[in-house]
Amino acid sequence: MGLPKREFEVLLPIGYTDEAGGVHRRAVIRKMRGHEEALLYDPSLTAGQLVTELIRGCLVRLGDLETINSDAVSQLYTADRNYLLLEMRRITLGDRLRASYLCPSCGSDVSVTEDLSQVEVRRLNDGEALADIELVLEDGYVDRDGTLHTELTLTLPQGVDEEFVAPLAEKDPLKAQDALILRCIKRFGTLPRAALEAYGVKILRDLTLGDRRAIDHALNGQAPGVDLTRQVGCTACGRSFITILDMTHFFVFA
Repeated sequence: MGLPKREFEVLLPIGYTDEAGGVHRRAVIRKMRGHEEALLYDPSLTAGQLVTELIRGCLVRLGDLETINSDAVSQLYTADRNYLLLEMRRITLGDRLRASYLCPSCGSDVSVTEDLSQVEVRRLNDGEALADIELVLEDGYVDRDGTLHTELTLTLPQGVDEEFVAPLAEKDPLKAQDALILRCIKRFGTLPRAALEAYGVKILRDLTLGDRRAIDHALNGQAPGVDLTRQVGCTACGRSFITILDMTHFFVFA
């Protein structure tokens, strides 16, 4: 009887770009151990820091990088971090995940056993560079001078962005979400960068719900990464609804 497999190679959706411009997409991970389980109970870690330390503990190799530390993991795109968490969970605890969702129509709790092997992962093609996201809002933002701004240039969030907004998430999840989006905005119409940073979250709160959803879809629905959206059928009322994968007990045995 041979030894159990201890290392698993995966292909990141985007990859890590080093200082010389080299892109590292092939990663080798190992199963979570007691060291990583202990991190789940460490109250000193924010959600963003927890993800960083979990990945750092299980990431054996990343392309040709000689060393992998917390700073390198923080520089990974959120899309790659979510993918690594998915694969770490699969190799450690298997593909079956017990999940619970709240039906928006009747309010019933819907229990589902998810098959994580069926979760879709969107990847860049070989040699393809990650491009900025260009978006034109339907309603836009009107500044104090009455100028309408509708054109957005966005970049995808990284672990360092998750770590920055994590302290806000426990007290005000919506503010944390807006702060994360704000860090992803490279250009908003002709607004000077100083004005964008000064107005901050207020700009996003002034947007219509349609424009806010368009930004969310651009960052999450079209970009490379793990597709966490799920279609769930309610056994109580018979209706189907779209929701986000329940990761509440992601690292608990099914």
